[in-house]
Amino acid sequence: MKENLYQIRGTKVKTLYPTKLTTAECRLVFSLQRLFQPEHILADLYLPKPTSNPTTKIDQNLFITASSLLQIDCIAINHGGIFVFESKDYAGWIYGHGNRIHWTQVLNYGKDKHQFYNPVKQNESHVKVIKDLFSTNIPIYSVIVFGREATLKVLTDIPDHCRVCTQSDISTTINSLTQIHPNAINAQEIAYAYALIQQDQIDPTAIIRTEHIDEVQNVQHLRP
Repeated sequence: MKENLYQIRGTKVKTLYPTKLTTAECRLVFSLQRLFQPEHILADLYLPKPTSNPTTKIDQNLFITASSLLQIDCIAINHGGIFVFESKDYAGWIYGHGNRIHWTQVLNYGKDKHQFYNPVKQNESHVKVIKDLFSTNIPIYSVIVFGREATLKVLTDIPDHCRVCTQSDISTTINSLTQIHPNAINAQEIAYAYALIQQDQIDPTAIIRTEHIDEVQNVQHLRP
């Protein structure tokens, strides 16, 4: 098991490398440390994307690029399972459909409308990477968290394993998901799950971080 070396300022959460958290991600970590044990929270993770060869592993000593990695905002684990978080710092009214490519942000009393890539679909790939690490059926949930200035107006066809909430409702959301399978994993299994995810992390360089942001923006811009 790798050793945690860096503590996120203002929290008890530690990471393998210095994090570069957005404002939304910082708020998320601050909230989660009240709901989970800090030693069971992983923030700003860079993990290898699935390859065509399931036995292939990325070697830390080899040159890697952003295109070979997925960035996950945060993962937290408790007795109810594994929770994979995607944070969105959008204000205004939010409209979305679980199966549609884009969601809509409405500002200025309907005068300004902006589309953004469906965060449910975005986080699905993150959940799949985590599921692929485990041979057992540990419950894994996708949680999309918007800021306090967002109002979730109309959200339809959200998958059963997924929840979309604002920062204000995160405690209620996590508690309700935990109660689905309240004793799904024991303390030893929680520690094992944390260690297994942690050992797959890749320490990103500044270049990889920049490339990853550019790649995500380009992919979302090109989607129909």
